[in-house]
Amino acid sequence: MLKVNDISSYYASRKRLRYNVIDDYKIPMHTLYQKEYEIFFNGYYSSYWGLGVAEYPTIPRLNEVVENIELDGRNSSLIIKSGTYKDRTISITFRLLDSNKFWSMIDDFEDWLLNVTDSRLFYDRQDRCFIVKRVIFGDISKEIRKYGELQMDFIVKPFMTDISPSSITFLENEKLFVNQGHFPIEPIITLHGSGDLQISINGEVTTIEDVENEVTIDSEYMVCFNKNLNNKLRDMSGNFPKLSVGENDIEVSNNVTKVTIKYTNFYR
Repeated sequence: MLKVNDISSYYASRKRLRYNVIDDYKIPMHTLYQKEYEIFFNGYYSSYWGLGVAEYPTIPRLNEVVENIELDGRNSSLIIKSGTYKDRTISITFRLLDSNKFWSMIDDFEDWLLNVTDSRLFYDRQDRCFIVKRVIFGDISKEIRKYGELQMDFIVKPFMTDISPSSITFLENEKLFVNQGHFPIEPIITLHGSGDLQISINGEVTTIEDVENEVTIDSEYMVCFNKNLNNKLRDMSGNFPKLSVGENDIEVSNNVTKVTIKYTNFYR
């Protein structure tokens, strides 16, 4: 296996660009060594800044938040599962590949980490990513000068996700949807039609009354609004829809003329 120092010449000769679309990132010539030696974050490869990944980072396991309750007269504790998961911290150690390039670009390098316009973090695979909430790092200049390496902590949302959201649109009153991820999906559902609109997913019914033309239900942020972005929560009854892992039977009322579902799959 090649070592990081062995591929310095590769990085030095490689054309370094900012990739504005994910299709550019997936071009094979750009990912030849990405799996082992660099990350892709906020539109750049780490090698653009003269940094390679020094060692494979440990990805913390995904653990559900639980509550332990001690009961008098009972052996062991009672465990209550919350169905929620905490953010994860991915610590990555970088090593200088091109010292001249790094020191000439250090201010821009810090801007890359602090001014995030694309929060997706790619490492090890191209079809899924982590979503970064913030980046924690110390005194970059001091760490690099003293150790020749730099550690950064990426605080990410609990789940890996698809590289971009997907959507489906259908005109039928019944539809089978398959959630191919590992966790339930909290979708954004737009129902087109007027009157009291109803959607049922696996028998769980949600109704929005007095709709004019269309209404949107955002299950992740727990909001419901019409096409003018006016709040429709008070006209909504039932739970916010979720798409379970595997097959989901979707039914809508006859006055619904079109349904659009936007979603992202979640993975361990």
